[in-house]
Amino acid sequence: MKTLLLGITLFVSALFPTCARCAAANPALEVVVLGSGGPRPFGRGGSSFIVLLDGTPRILVDAGPGAFLRIGELGLDLDNVDTVLLTHLHIDHSGDLAAFFNARALSADGPIVYRIFGPDGAGQFPKTSRFVDLLVGQGGAFEYQKTFGADESFTVRDLPIALDSPRSKIVDEKGLVVEEIATHHGDCPSVAYRISYKNAVVVFSGDMDASALPNLAQLAKSADLLIFNCAVLDPPASPSQLYDLHTPPKKIGEAARDSGVKSLLLSHLAPDVLSRDDAVRKSIRASYAGPVAFASDKLRVPVGRQATE
Repeated sequence: MKTLLLGITLFVSALFPTCARCAAANPALEVVVLGSGGPRPFGRGGSSFIVLLDGTPRILVDAGPGAFLRIGELGLDLDNVDTVLLTHLHIDHSGDLAAFFNARALSADGPIVYRIFGPDGAGQFPKTSRFVDLLVGQGGAFEYQKTFGADESFTVRDLPIALDSPRSKIVDEKGLVVEEIATHHGDCPSVAYRISYKNAVVVFSGDMDASALPNLAQLAKSADLLIFNCAVLDPPASPSQLYDLHTPPKKIGEAARDSGVKSLLLSHLAPDVLSRDDAVRKSIRASYAGPVAFASDKLRVPVGRQATE
């Protein structure tokens, strides 16, 4: 535990040097970890993040179980959160989406317009537009939500899921750019996201196996921060079937090196990964020399330049 806390302190310090001027300003871009665990219940929330622009929460990335609780604990103001990025539709990444809508609506003083992005459908997994409709659309499980507290409207875009799909820009407004590219997570369609604002860049891998690393490396090129989900140990220390779903530490290090990211934050952590954090870090360091830290719920990570610079 001391190793983890020290790593987080050094990691945040490397991203955001302490100075009198820095202390008084909001970072241009900041990530708040709502949930750093999943899919098993062991005291951490399922994968979820809030991205702040100039100190204001604006973007929800995934909505795993526990996101609703962490939002309340942190006292986050959701009044300007209008963008939702879903990496995939496993329960540990989307189970609290309706609860997020509920929390946002109950603090609103006017209509809410959401833009939601997520993967197209395949097999047992619906496309994201269908998923949102099943939750809050006409005849959906929580149809009442669209008029509960505030009138809500949803524009949902289903993103390509084939690995040969080109990287695309899905948001470009007032200095905020969001890009995406398809990844691979077993039979569950998945995508990764890159958020750029005022020369600060953060990339979210979502859950993915090593077959999609070329896409991820392209998307994360020269990013300030890469948040990579680390749910397995290097082979053969985790069950073999999990390597069809997740990227092991050695490959994460290679991806961080190849993309030239400035810092790496590991999330979606399991007890076996946390219990061998030194081994995980050593494996990553075989290829990657930048700062590496392990996420925890409610961790705040400033990214890039100050908003006032």
